[in-house]
Amino acid sequence: MQDVQDLNDFGADRIELCTDMEQDGLTPSTDLIQEAAAHSNIPVNVMIRPHGESFCYSREDMEKMRSSIRTVRECGAAGIVLGCLTDSGTIDEEALAILLDESGDLDVTFHKAFDAVDDQLAALEILMRYPKIKTLLTSGGQGASVNNTATLKELIEIVERHPLTIMPGGGLNTENVSRVMEAPTRDALHFGTGIREGWSYEGRISKQAVLTIKNQVK
Repeated sequence: MQDVQDLNDFGADRIELCTDMEQDGLTPSTDLIQEAAAHSNIPVNVMIRPHGESFCYSREDMEKMRSSIRTVRECGAAGIVLGCLTDSGTIDEEALAILLDESGDLDVTFHKAFDAVDDQLAALEILMRYPKIKTLLTSGGQGASVNNTATLKELIEIVERHPLTIMPGGGLNTENVSRVMEAPTRDALHFGTGIREGWSYEGRISKQAVLTIKNQVK
C-alpha cells in the first residue's frame, strides 16, 4: 500500500493496480483492491487479467474476469484495464462486449494486448466503435514506446476527433520521455519501472522521478 500512498503524495494522476509484474500484470486480490480504493484520492484502475499465458480467454477465464469486474465495482475503484484477442491476432469482440457489459459505469482502458495484434490500425478502428473504452494503453507495437514514435503519432492522429485517448506506455522513464512527447499525447502517459528507484519493480516510487516527468510534460 506504500506505492498507492506515494503516488498520491507525489502528484500522479491515476494508478493502474495489478500484481505479478513478472507476468506483465495480473488481477490483484479483493483485499488489495478494497484497500487501494479506500486510501487513494486519485483514480484506481484495476487490471482484469486472470493469467499471463496469452490474451485469449476461455469460458472459465471469462467468468473469472466478469467476477473480478463486479468486485472492482463493489470496492469502489474508478475503472478497469483489460484486453482480449482471438487466436488469429485480432480484437476478440465477443469477449470484449461481454466484459464491457459487466463494466457498468467504470472507466475502461484497453491495455497493451493491443501491441500483440497483427494489424494495429484495423484493431484501432474496432476499439473506436466501443464508446465505453476511454483509453488505449500502447507502445505503438512490440518493444518500447520510444522505438515506435511514428506509429504512436499515427494512432494519435487517427483519434484526434474521437473521445478515445491514446496513452503511450512501455519503457518510459525520465531520460526518454521527451522523445515520445515529440508526438502530441493528449496528456496521457503510462510509467512502470521508469518512476521507481533503480528502474526496478522492487524499488520504491521515486518522488524525484515523478516530479521530473511532470515538469517535462507540462
